[in-house]
Amino acid sequence: MNTVAERLAAWAEGEEARFLARLEDEEPCNGWIGEYWRIVGDAADRPHYRHVDGRTIDANGDRWAWSAAFIGAGVWAATRGADWFAYCEWHSTYVRDAIRRAGAGGDQPYRAYPIDAVPVRRGDVVVQWRTGIGDGAPDRPVTWETAPRIDPFTSHGDIVVRAADGVAEIVGGNLADTVQRRRLILASDGHLRDAAQVRGHWFALIRFA
Repeated sequence: MNTVAERLAAWAEGEEARFLARLEDEEPCNGWIGEYWRIVGDAADRPHYRHVDGRTIDANGDRWAWSAAFIGAGVWAATRGADWFAYCEWHSTYVRDAIRRAGAGGDQPYRAYPIDAVPVRRGDVVVQWRTGIGDGAPDRPVTWETAPRIDPFTSHGDIVVRAADGVAEIVGGNLADTVQRRRLILASDGHLRDAAQVRGHWFALIRFA
């Protein structure tokens, strides 16, 4: 099928294949991450993103987290440059937009669902709240209900590349400093079963029309 979801899943598989578990600061991976940032920077009208790559250090002395840039670059490729996606360095930006679109109803190019509302499908983006600072702190976990009121919050999104036989295989960027595939257990009806994780819980699923 030549859908946005299928193209997004295929893109994620291709990125996993070309990284081959090599790290963000290695060449050519460093340059590929720079490509993600150039795409997101141009799409979001944030020109300073164009100067970020896999070796760029932030104000805290850490490398820039590029997992949201990975998602944004994937959506850009899958949609052939659509301008309706909320491109940003924060996953929470597109998550909040997808939740807003779900509430607006009608035809939407993408929308969010509570993680337990629909079965997981190839080409979905599953979103995990991650412990962090402020309203992402362990004592103030972000949920489907609170996410629209918090901007930004620490989170992570992965692209589903396979959902069958009780397992969802997901691919994300900036996992152990590379592009990595992980597996989540599904219930018999295809819904995500193990929503609780050590660093945070899965709370949203984003689906493309």
